[in-house]
Amino acid sequence: MRKLLSLIAIMCFAFGMQGQDLISKIPSTAKAVVTLKGKNITNLLSVKEFEDSKIGKLLVRELTNDTKGKITDLKGLGLALDKNFYYFMETEKGVFTNSFLIPLTTSDGFMSVIPEHKKEKMITEAGLSYVQDEYDGTVVMWNNNTLLVTFNIDTNYDDYGYYDDIYGYDSNPGLTVQEAEVEVAPAAEAADAAEEVVVEEVEMAVEATEVEEVEETVIESTDTYTDYYNSDAYKKEQAKREQRRKEREAKRAEAKKSQNKEALARAKRIMNGNATRSILKNTAYVQSLGKGTDEAHAWVSDFGSIYKSALPAYMFGANPMGMYDVEKLYGGMSLTSRLNFEKDKATLKTSYQMNNEMSAIYAPMYNGTMNKNFFKYFNEDQMLGYFSVNMSTEGLLTAYPELMDMMFENSSDEEVAMIAPLATRLFSILIDEKGAANLLRGDMLLVLTDLVEREVTYTTYEYDENYNSTPVTKTKQESLPDFLFMFTSKEKDMFSRLMRVAVKQKEVTFENGLYQFKISERTPFDIFVMFKDDAVFMGSSKTHLMAIDRGTYEAKVSSNHKKIISKNTTSIYVNGKQIVSQVPSELYPRDLRNKVDFIANNTEDVLFTAGKVKGNTMQGEMILNTPEEGHKNSLVYFINLLNGMID
Repeated sequence: MRKLLSLIAIMCFAFGMQGQDLISKIPSTAKAVVTLKGKNITNLLSVKEFEDSKIGKLLVRELTNDTKGKITDLKGLGLALDKNFYYFMETEKGVFTNSFLIPLTTSDGFMSVIPEHKKEKMITEAGLSYVQDEYDGTVVMWNNNTLLVTFNIDTNYDDYGYYDDIYGYDSNPGLTVQEAEVEVAPAAEAADAAEEVVVEEVEMAVEATEVEEVEETVIESTDTYTDYYNSDAYKKEQAKREQRRKEREAKRAEAKKSQNKEALARAKRIMNGNATRSILKNTAYVQSLGKGTDEAHAWVSDFGSIYKSALPAYMFGANPMGMYDVEKLYGGMSLTSRLNFEKDKATLKTSYQMNNEMSAIYAPMYNGTMNKNFFKYFNEDQMLGYFSVNMSTEGLLTAYPELMDMMFENSSDEEVAMIAPLATRLFSILIDEKGAANLLRGDMLLVLTDLVEREVTYTTYEYDENYNSTPVTKTKQESLPDFLFMFTSKEKDMFSRLMRVAVKQKEVTFENGLYQFKISERTPFDIFVMFKDDAVFMGSSKTHLMAIDRGTYEAKVSSNHKKIISKNTTSIYVNGKQIVSQVPSELYPRDLRNKVDFIANNTEDVLFTAGKVKGNTMQGEMILNTPEEGHKNSLVYFINLLNGMID
């Protein structure tokens, strides 16, 4: 019953949009659709509020100057800023058609920004006005309530004959490149022979000067190249090339004329619209809309069909991915993204939908288990951020051969199709998945634990009065982050053996339970390594690692961060406020030094996560937190931030 009610709600939402929204003009065959929801945005930030901001005033000033005073505010553009704006893409035989649909309150404002030379080419018919670029076929078409901009990107390539003519490979129609080279070779050999004769005669003349004085030496030779380029045969070939060039240009011009005609016809079809064949009849798209409350929404349909449309026409007609089974890899894969500006954060959520075969392969790769002991080894009140990876080495190595087999199973290259399964089978035999997982389980955590002052050595140059330089080594204080990197491993014996070898080779020193690596003389810190509780620890702070080794480190990690790190395949967290507060003001660019307090008071945390595979779906999210005070919502926060940075 719940699914039925949801379906009815979606249908009502879709049909409700048809009569009042430009979406009904987007064809159901569109492969990608991006929506910018004007009403949602203007509810968060009114047009007047934007115009009163520094960036808004700059924009209005530019509009006023560019239109010579015809437009003095955003309203004058005639854009219906409280309606939905759309971009969509269609694909067909290597041609990508990109279109923008913009709602208007009136066409008068838009007309005022069209250059006069464009207006001279403007055509009006059947209630539609348009201009079309003769070179690239771009169409700009409008009526009183809608503006359409549409253009093509054609990945087909038909000009390789031009290069044959330029380099002489097509001097005899029907010859292959190799045959043409053989035909030209005798002339080149003759020229080389003539050059050798000239060299020999010059050498003889030089030797003669050692015996007697030579008043004048005249060397006569035949310039084979000059004779060839003056010959009737060459002139005949040039005439043929010129004829082929004219035919090629005529063919290209005719094709361009046909493409432009089709582009114009497509633009008219879009503007006239047909709700019965609109994207709202595409079930996958309608389901991706959700509640329709997002400020921006993006949807990309079947990636497999997009790749198949583009690749066969790519790079002189050859398919660089012909060895791969595109349908197996990307068939049925789609993407949906939603952007929202909430009161205290801005969020971008992305959902990847895979086909059954790919999801079955990827699921075990991303089904890792994070070592809970890691949370005992850092303090979130001091950390600058972290980067976690939570994958399964065993799952990855087990699934990899199956993925390779699927990629190359239906390869257009017969040799690849034969060799790939043998290679992946050999890989499976040689690799011990469980043994590799014991060495590296797949869960890793990198934490930036602190920002500390360190003495850094650097080289500069001093110059004397003659501008001769002398290298001089100096030191300075810099703020650099301390870090701690951890990964789970059960191979303590192997770790110990490796360290003993490194110590014997004097690459590593051992003291107080820690192995110390000196990376280089220029590195401002050393690396300390140890093994404890089925985990390898690497860090730049000796004090931190010794406290962990002795069990005296005072950790503090909230349940929120534990959940983020444990539940996701990947997570990246940046503690913006902590970083800004610890960076000395002199390290900021000169123009920003007087804005340090503003930056510190208006910087919050950033979080990016990529979840595990659930069913056929994998989801990612980026969250930018905003200060709780001083900003009406996160969109206003961005505008206020820009205002604060603009002088």
